[in-house]
Order: sequence, then C-alpha cells, then structure tokens
Amino acid sequence: MFKIPMLGKMLGTPAPEAGGKARAEPPPAPSAAGAPRKGMPEQLAQNLKTQGDAMIQYGARLLVMREMLCAMAVALPPDARASAQRQFRQRIDQLLSLTDDHVLPAEFHTALLAEVNYYLGELKQR
Repeated sequence: MFKIPMLGKMLGTPAPEAGGKARAEPPPAPSAAGAPRKGMPEQLAQNLKTQGDAMIQYGARLLVMREMLCAMAVALPPDARASAQRQFRQRIDQLLSLTDDHVLPAEFHTALLAEVNYYLGELKQR
C-alpha cells in the first residue's frame, strides 16, 4: 500500500529507521494562519484581491437597488402594491421552478428566500 517513509511524509511524522526507532527529525511546523504561503504567485494574490473588491462593489450596488425598490413601493397606491405583490410571487415561483433543475447550495436558497420575504414584507407594510 504505502511505503512507510512516504506515509510519514504525508502525515508529518518521522519514519522509523531500519532498527525500528524513529528518526530524530522534528515534523515540519505548520505555517501561521495569516501568513502567506511561500511561492504563492503574485497573479493569484492579485486575482483574489480583484475578486474581493468586485464582491464589495456588487454588494454596494445591490443595497442601492434594494433601497430604490423599497422607496418605489412606498410611493405605490395600495391596489398597485397588491398587484405588484401578486406579480412578484408569480415571478418568484417561475424562478424557483427554474432552480429545481440545478443543484444549488443551501446558502443560495436561504439568501433568495430571505430577500423574497423582505420585499413581500415591504409591499405589505406600506
């Protein structure tokens, strides 16, 4: 299966010598959690920063759109809000039926339903 020296390297433990005793070399120390790995390409680090910045910008845009939609809901008369609520529910049902064909993480469904409930609450409340 595994040769003992190879298994020792994989587990970070010293391999036994031919006489049955373990070698005296200490296992490699784990790197600090926040320390960058040696040899991490600069391009990878730059890509991670760019993606992080993009997520922050995307989140800011979503917050602005959310507040705009809530402000618009306040301005609607009650009958228009009721109509918007019905149409919104229909569109969400269509969206959920599309996602049934694809395996999406639970976090997606949790976030989606939280947003749907938020907007339905805004339409009812005003």
